[in-house]
Amino acid sequence: MIKKTEKTVRMDKVDKQSPCDEEPGHSITTEISRETFVGEIPIKQRACLEIIGFGEENKVIELGEEEVIIGRTPECGICLSVDNVSRQHARVFFRNEEYFIEDLGSTNGTYVNGIKVVRCVLRNSDQINIGGVKVLFTEEKTLQKT
Repeated sequence: MIKKTEKTVRMDKVDKQSPCDEEPGHSITTEISRETFVGEIPIKQRACLEIIGFGEENKVIELGEEEVIIGRTPECGICLSVDNVSRQHARVFFRNEEYFIEDLGSTNGTYVNGIKVVRCVLRNSDQINIGGVKVLFTEEKTLQKT
């Protein structure tokens, strides 16, 4: 466990008529401190998307910190050749230690756990539906002691 201490030093000018033990015109320094205890920080070790029931067998795509575009065109990081999938349907990206999915203005929408989304944080075992294709988001986290 880490003890994090923040200190703020504030200097106030003493008024000449102030009844103070200090000499008039001198400044008094006040130190204010606040302590915060930090325990364990979640660290993401592995995250992936599993394409379910598309093609012969399930396909697993490892996710990193770079953005992945999901769509129908071969230029997409994840290509789903299905008519209900837009050319550039959605993107998965990593920001502030979280994975997000964002719909890119697709015709048929992007659904997470049955709810149509524009953008949302992905959680372990979230079920994504992109143009009728089922995608499972899985994430393994460990805690790192600080």
